[in-house]
Amino acid sequence: MADNPRGEAPASLDLRLQAQAAFAPFLRERLHIWLERAGATTTETFAVVLATSEAFANAIEHPQEPTSHLVDVIGAITDHTVTISVRDYGTWNSDQTRKEDGGLGFVIMEELMNGVQVERLASGTTVTIRKKLATEPYEDGTVVTLQRRLTREAGRSVS
Repeated sequence: MADNPRGEAPASLDLRLQAQAAFAPFLRERLHIWLERAGATTTETFAVVLATSEAFANAIEHPQEPTSHLVDVIGAITDHTVTISVRDYGTWNSDQTRKEDGGLGFVIMEELMNGVQVERLASGTTVTIRKKLATEPYEDGTVVTLQRRLTREAGRSVS
């Protein structure tokens, strides 16, 4: 049971992590705790943690010539909507595509979240994701939908 009834936003999430994959488990743990206190369902928590993990992985892998080897993760919950921004301190090659990189991170984020925004500046790149929380627990088929979309993106047929 959540420590915080739905509708009362917990403290914001504010993390500064080394831009290293070794910090991903810590990030996931903190997100789980934060979302549980907010009253997020298991499905919502899964979606937000996975999407944030993908944004964090991109913040580690893609920055070119970073001015800092840190990643900032800032989260807030307002009006039943989780908003998380993941910021790195380098520039991304705008010519890279998902197929060239071989990654499906943005596909995953776009499928699981209600909104994904990328802001590229000379000082760094910020990926902001948004997820509307349900007012009651629900079964929405998100995992099935994600599996079908990932299969389609990978060029395999769905059975």
